[in-house]
Amino acid sequence: MGKFLNRVFGISIVLFILFCLLDKSDQDKIVGKLGVIFNSIENNSPNNSLVNNVDHQPIKKEKHYSKEVNTYFNEIALGSEFDGKSHNVFKRTEDVKIYVHGHKKDYLMTELDRIVGELNDIIETINIEIVSNKSEANTFIYLGDYKTFDKLYPQVSEELLVHNWGYFEIYRDYSLIYVDIFRTTKIDAQKHLLREELTQSLGLCNDSYRYPESIFYQGWTTTTEFAPIDRELIDMLYNN
Repeated sequence: MGKFLNRVFGISIVLFILFCLLDKSDQDKIVGKLGVIFNSIENNSPNNSLVNNVDHQPIKKEKHYSKEVNTYFNEIALGSEFDGKSHNVFKRTEDVKIYVHGHKKDYLMTELDRIVGELNDIIETINIEIVSNKSEANTFIYLGDYKTFDKLYPQVSEELLVHNWGYFEIYRDYSLIYVDIFRTTKIDAQKHLLREELTQSLGLCNDSYRYPESIFYQGWTTTTEFAPIDRELIDMLYNN
């Protein structure tokens, strides 16, 4: 081992002397080539590749919401207008598959497509779709009168339907939604109820008098758009 080291040392001295005898330009070329070689070795090392892979992985940024949004979320997401306040937040964890029956007016089906599209644009964790086969569905929307809805779904209390032109109930494995298109004669009002009840069935169950432009407004409105704060509530529930 000692003889080998002595040979290496001797060769190193000879190479250094030869390097010193070269012109400055030749020395610069050699130094440049050695730098390329060392950079190549460093970039292809297993440890360095692992670091690069980690560095380039996308990092999900934590979302922060205003005090106003947090306050409204607690009011809308905790409890429902009929059952009172709750300390637990509900949201769907599986894809929502909607089956529509009753009086399927073309303008309401078109509106439902629009609502579903907007919800899917906001929600990242589940997908919402309309299905034609009832056996595939886990959300059932009935468009018609409350008496027929009550006969179809006797688990719903008729007393709650008498004074409500739009209604939803959430069960363990499915949801029921009803929009009265006979007592609700204005088209925008029907569209509003469809948007409100479907969105609330996703877990934003309560109403409030806080924002008249919100789809969750307690008073009677016919708004057919999500307010910016509504979109933040949906985002906060499903994507945070």
